[in-house]
Amino acid sequence: MGAPNVKFVAIGALVVGVVGLGVTVAQLSGEPTLSGAELRALGYRGYDVPRPIAAFELVDGDGGTFDQGRLSGRWSLVFFGYANCPDICPVTLSVLAEAERLVGEGGFQTVLVSVDPERDTPELLDSYVGTFSPRFVAATGPPHSVQQFAGSLGAAFRKAPSAGSELAYLVDHTGFIAVVDPEARLAGYIRSPFEAVSIARVVRALDPA
Repeated sequence: MGAPNVKFVAIGALVVGVVGLGVTVAQLSGEPTLSGAELRALGYRGYDVPRPIAAFELVDGDGGTFDQGRLSGRWSLVFFGYANCPDICPVTLSVLAEAERLVGEGGFQTVLVSVDPERDTPELLDSYVGTFSPRFVAATGPPHSVQQFAGSLGAAFRKAPSAGSELAYLVDHTGFIAVVDPEARLAGYIRSPFEAVSIARVVRALDPA
């Protein structure tokens, strides 16, 4: 297994720097309650009643169990991607890292679930997400387990041939961020294009405490 392409990690780091210029946590303090229309303008689409997530069991970056219990007690932003992803994954994780900084420690947890479980070992994923934030969580597992979990969140993925690339295949995958509430239920989605300030405002509105 090779390490994630440093070039793509660098792209993500660059985005963090650009997005974060001039923005501080203080700018988001005192965020007023946002209406449904205002949340939609920020890219969030929520369900009137959060939807239950089917029972699942994956493996985290340390080799431990990742299940419903790991989604309980706090808001979680779940993104489906993979370590060899050339574009959307490093950019999205960079934006999420900046949103995490804006909201502050403990505001929400970011979870990357691998859509390439055949190549993404727990160790590789842990190293990959750690380049964006030491607090990010990585999860993988047998392909059927990942497929089942993805389906319960409305996500999908499939292998795509990669002609002329070092990789035998890439993975086409859903590009939204699933928002999971503290009761481990699917509350809604954040649609692209992603902006750190918008994500931070959504989280603050959903969890004003």
